[in-house]
Amino acid sequence: MRISFYFLISLLSISAAGQSYVSSDTDKIEIPMSRQLRHENIIKEQKRVDKLDGKVDQFVKLSSNDDVNVQVTDVIYRKTDAMRYEIERMQADNNTKIGYLRSLQELLQAIGINAKTNKEILPLIPQMFESYKEGMRLMNEGKSLVPLFDRLPYQAGELLTGLFTKSKEPGDIKKIIYLKKVRNNPSQIIQGIEMFMNEPFADSLVSVAATKIPLEVYTYAQATRTNAAQVIRRSKDPKVQTIVQLSDILNGTLYLPFIDELLSKNLTIEDIRAVSENELLYYRLLVKTQTKYYKRMIQGDTPMLAKELTAMLERKAVDAFVNKMNELHDSPDPVRMRVSDPLTSEEIYYLMVTSEEEIYTSTYTKLYDRMMSRFSNRRGDSLLMSVHFDKFKKFIKMAANYNRLDDFLKSMPEVRSNQLMYAFVNGLQKTTTLEDAVDVADSYGSITDVKLQNFLMDQVKMNYENSLKIQDRRGTVIYNILQTLFRSALDTTLNLSTALGIPPVYKVDFNSIADDSGKVVQQVFFYGDEDGVKSYNSFMGLFNNKTDWKVTTGAEWVTVSSAKGKPYTIYANRPLDYKQDLDQQAQEHLIQYLTKNNINPTFVVHRGHSYHLKYTIQQMMPSSRIVMLGSCGGYQNLAKILNVNEDAHIISTKQVGSFSVNEPILRAINDKIRNGNNIEWIPLWQQITTSVKGDARASELLKDYVPPHKNLGAIFIKAYRKATGAM
Repeated sequence: MRISFYFLISLLSISAAGQSYVSSDTDKIEIPMSRQLRHENIIKEQKRVDKLDGKVDQFVKLSSNDDVNVQVTDVIYRKTDAMRYEIERMQADNNTKIGYLRSLQELLQAIGINAKTNKEILPLIPQMFESYKEGMRLMNEGKSLVPLFDRLPYQAGELLTGLFTKSKEPGDIKKIIYLKKVRNNPSQIIQGIEMFMNEPFADSLVSVAATKIPLEVYTYAQATRTNAAQVIRRSKDPKVQTIVQLSDILNGTLYLPFIDELLSKNLTIEDIRAVSENELLYYRLLVKTQTKYYKRMIQGDTPMLAKELTAMLERKAVDAFVNKMNELHDSPDPVRMRVSDPLTSEEIYYLMVTSEEEIYTSTYTKLYDRMMSRFSNRRGDSLLMSVHFDKFKKFIKMAANYNRLDDFLKSMPEVRSNQLMYAFVNGLQKTTTLEDAVDVADSYGSITDVKLQNFLMDQVKMNYENSLKIQDRRGTVIYNILQTLFRSALDTTLNLSTALGIPPVYKVDFNSIADDSGKVVQQVFFYGDEDGVKSYNSFMGLFNNKTDWKVTTGAEWVTVSSAKGKPYTIYANRPLDYKQDLDQQAQEHLIQYLTKNNINPTFVVHRGHSYHLKYTIQQMMPSSRIVMLGSCGGYQNLAKILNVNEDAHIISTKQVGSFSVNEPILRAINDKIRNGNNIEWIPLWQQITTSVKGDARASELLKDYVPPHKNLGAIFIKAYRKATGAM
């Protein structure tokens, strides 16, 4: 690590000055008893700030920049000590000095509250301290503080404002800070407008807010008795008036996504009202508007609340259609798929691409067949053109995962399929997230067409070389990782851990999942719906009446302990009635028990539908090293799990988990752990594959499960974070 000359000199000066300066001044200055407590309080605040980095060592390390850390430490210790003794030397009465000391303590408190959570504050702390000193001087001399705050960054000014409440112009100071703040961040306009409702700029700012943060304008307008609502409702701006009109409508949130269409007169409120209570017609309007918005967006225009319209489209697709078909998975097709009967190919397309986390395999495949059969010329490229290629990368990824990509590509001329796949792998570095790149990584593992594999490999190589040439750091990292992952899919001798510089992906050492006493802990999350109860009963069949295991059933959870081999304990909440949230309470109480007793699960299993998965991930402990999802492992879920434990080994499936597959997987892993063996994923997966061969359905379903060493999406995220230091 580079350590600057300034850092070394300053560090030495702090360690010397921060200690000897105080002691030398203590010898010179006698602090009266009436003010000693004030000095002690300041020292306590110094230590509190120092402790923000985890330890009190007279060095505040909250930034990755050591120069900033040194300057902050200098303020907290040397400059603060210098100032409190300067206050003691002042020609002033006791109350004045107490006031100054209290103010200095409040400054340290304000710094401590903001420093750890707001990294933007850190480099401003030296300037804030000097401005604080200057402000105290100006107040003492009866001069204006306005010029001082006028030149401060708003973050620093906002922090200091509370320390100068007795200044002659507090209103002017707050106005300066507010205007600077909203100029930098318009999302703060409505939150602070009430204080300035009578200022000439108030109406103009509300107009800006209507464009930048229409949802907040809508929310505040609903609270009709507040001053903020009055400012909004008096506006003559057409955008603001439209938002106010919607805020007065029952279920106005159904209308909000169409605000751009309302303002442009393409729709009226009556048009939306006519379809708002009909799931099919409302969804149809959402799809029509989505395709129109996306066309505008690729031309460089951004409709108001475009993201909110997409979110509403996703919600309606899942709630009104996909979930209903999923729930009827045991019903005959005419019954199960009836809700999709009136839909066009484009409308079915959006059902699929917006429900990756929820859709069952059988629901997807039946919808895919309907989508293709209903499109007039059955050409996939024409279908994508009709939606302006919106979410086409997600569609390609899902088609690959559900073994429909070959069929889709064959529905169009080869030149068009090549163009499509070219677009699929190009420009990944230009996006703001890794989702597209993870989709490409996931898709490659599902593609069996050798010609297509080679084509994608060539495109990734070309992008990598071009990124190197133009020195595009992000592109170089993304395409280098993809190159390596693609090669590993074809070459089983390639060691991804070595090639990408990441922790082992092919095995989990027993010692890495055992605690200091050699014990391993597994936690299983069950949910109290009908499927959850069935899953729990199937799961318990692994242990009940088995000599290798001891089962203890409590009111809210069951504890399973190994009776032979290594100490191994499994905690599983019981699938209690979800309608009363009893399953949730059982999970919470189990986690409280584990935390209180310092029990850290290293193997976590999710048993339930994909729409429950977010609750499992929210409750996972950082100790979670092996994670079995038993449901979709899309980008968002993989990223969240790796945020909990960056080295998690993730088993996922492209559909809802099946008892006939989950149990053989768990049995195999449990046996390895109970016997104290390392978990080698490649031979273990071969063993599992062999164990289900006698069950044709289980053998087929296992193909949809993705073991950790083949979970290319998770490996991509790990490798990218390792290469860039990103989280």
